[in-house]
Amino acid sequence: MEEAGTDKKVDVLINVCGKPYQTALALLTLERASGHRIDRIYFVEENTQHHNVDIHTGHHGFVLDRLKDKIVYLRPETWNYCFSIELDRLGDEQYRHSVRYQYGWEKSDKDHVLIIHNDAHFHGDVVGAMLDNIGGHIAIGHVGQCWYCPASFTGKCGPDSYLEYKPSFRELRDLYTKTRAPEGSLMRAYHLPRMHPMFEKQPWPLPECRVNEWCALIDMKKARGITVPHGRVTPFGAILSVGKQILDVGCQWFRDVHVRGHTCKNFDIYKYMHHDVPPTGQPTLLDKERYQQREIEALARLREEFGHP
Repeated sequence: MEEAGTDKKVDVLINVCGKPYQTALALLTLERASGHRIDRIYFVEENTQHHNVDIHTGHHGFVLDRLKDKIVYLRPETWNYCFSIELDRLGDEQYRHSVRYQYGWEKSDKDHVLIIHNDAHFHGDVVGAMLDNIGGHIAIGHVGQCWYCPASFTGKCGPDSYLEYKPSFRELRDLYTKTRAPEGSLMRAYHLPRMHPMFEKQPWPLPECRVNEWCALIDMKKARGITVPHGRVTPFGAILSVGKQILDVGCQWFRDVHVRGHTCKNFDIYKYMHHDVPPTGQPTLLDKERYQQREIEALARLREEFGHP
């Protein structure tokens, strides 16, 4: 196995919506653990004012100043939030760069990019570990939103076996119509009112399969040429409508690259980082009390470990 050397730099892609203290903690702990492997940090601050939304107050000046030698900053004119992208607008660079992670995806010249959430924090060199383990895969990270998936609930599939379980459309439809999620779990109703024709044409990978965006390393030598704007693979950060449901961030990219013969590797990122058990990102943003508590906790760590005033 090739040793990941310090000369093998990656770029980091992060989209930020509020959470200034959590964002600072995410980037500063990553820098402490893996900074010698990082060249640029593409920091995209989502433009909530585009829809006249006032996300909880806070400014990112502390971390932008601390990492100013690495930060490339963008605040797009458009805000996509959790809305389905408009596929017919992907030829418009300004619109395309509002899709999560797409600006850095296009601007990076590195062989690998690391995509992270702004509510993770790192305690080990996750970049080096993933570079060492990605092998011939197009991406590496925590595979699958199994907490939503009937194939997981019924024991048919999991992060390490997703390449082995390839149901027919009829079997996929039966999974959704006949499976009841365990108590306390949710299952997206892809079968209501009927399953989208997309799944009839391509039942595998399953709808909830992806490399989770809170910490994923992408091999850009494989991904760059086949992904929009150079190829026809859907952008990694896109959310797509499928009837009354959505395909979440990364799911259609995952489906598209597998059709083209690529694979992704499941990897235990949690040996190197912490991210709350999902679903957390959007609920934490919308729940004011929970949001404030997480910000208070992050600020305490920033003061103790990084000298935040």
